[in-house]
Amino acid sequence: MLKIRSLIQSSPFKSLAIQLSGFALSFLVSIVLTNLFDAKIYGEYVLVYSTLDMFAVFSLMGYNQLFSIEVPKLKTDQARFGVFKIATRKSFINSIIIGFGILLFGIFYPFQEKNITYLLISSAFILPVISLTIVNTNFLYSIKETIYPQINDKILRIILFIACVFILAQFSSSIVVVIVAFLFSNTFTFLISNFLRKKRINYPKTIYTTPSKKFNNSIYLLLIINSINLIFSKTDALQIAYYLGSDFAGANNIYMKMSQILHLVMSSSLLIFSPKISKIIAQERFDIVRKELKKVFRFALPFVIILLIIVVTLSPIFLNFYTSNIYKSHSYSITLYCLSALLSILTGPAAMILLLSNKLKALIFGFSLELILNLILNAILIPRYSIEGAAYATILSELAVNLYFAYICSKAFKLNTLFFGK
Repeated sequence: MLKIRSLIQSSPFKSLAIQLSGFALSFLVSIVLTNLFDAKIYGEYVLVYSTLDMFAVFSLMGYNQLFSIEVPKLKTDQARFGVFKIATRKSFINSIIIGFGILLFGIFYPFQEKNITYLLISSAFILPVISLTIVNTNFLYSIKETIYPQINDKILRIILFIACVFILAQFSSSIVVVIVAFLFSNTFTFLISNFLRKKRINYPKTIYTTPSKKFNNSIYLLLIINSINLIFSKTDALQIAYYLGSDFAGANNIYMKMSQILHLVMSSSLLIFSPKISKIIAQERFDIVRKELKKVFRFALPFVIILLIIVVTLSPIFLNFYTSNIYKSHSYSITLYCLSALLSILTGPAAMILLLSNKLKALIFGFSLELILNLILNAILIPRYSIEGAAYATILSELAVNLYFAYICSKAFKLNTLFFGK
């Protein structure tokens, strides 16, 4: 009983609870937008603002991920803050340049749907704020400050967005309501993330570290990895919108969110049961890594199977909250996406191990393979099988790349990342 209590009170377990709460609130956003407006507007919202992730990645250029590799190696707060200043300066400049490009595109491209134009223009203004929020939050994660930044990012931002939509919807039912709510919630979240970062670590503006050649090389490789990864994550939505319409893209986004709860279990289990795994990998003690992975699997697999049963069983009831019939008629896709998540658990966290051990070129090849496979399979399967075709494409492409990463870990480190075997 004491062991269970200490587990529940641990920071990683609280982090898992926050992320699950964030998922629940994101579903509430989809219900609110679909029912207050319509499925088409929610689909447009998903398409435009989810692609902001892509623009943010180009702004960040991998600095947010590099924190997890570089910051733990630094011994003083002053040195850590120097790395943070590099990331802040570069990300801000990049986000302004990219935002200006988005603004021009939104103004001059002759979109038939004016909603898309308005959403794109608003995203141009909010991109620098989103980029700097990610830098602040990921920097706090790298110095082990996780709870309050996650509450701010995963919970408070969504609550503010929903509250703003509800209030403004009393006066208007146009897309402007969604835009204002999005701008307000993201701006307020940035101010809080900046306050939390300054409270934890802050030095004079004169402190600045010049990045080394190795540092810059890692940045460019991480930029490529993140770009490929995010293009892959958006291909389903973009191709479904192209072949079937934006309302179908919104429905598919909900199905994928349900399966992402299962994906979350592996990363959270690593933090809960093996908080020192990144240090062990840095020391190249891969014999110990396998022992740590077995601890993770013992918790993750049963938990995932329980969640899978819950999601598949309760999803028909949950989908009744949506007014659009699309959400109910393609619900079998939820089972397929959950199956893909289960297969990812069984192949283990090989991609994370390759990232922490700086095998970035292997990640680039693997994620490129995944992207190409997904694009081809979507083009073949979506026109024939609708949303279910996108789910089939995801299962096959994710399984292929996960097995490839597991093979690389086995070859490079003599490490078995699979659930089965020694």
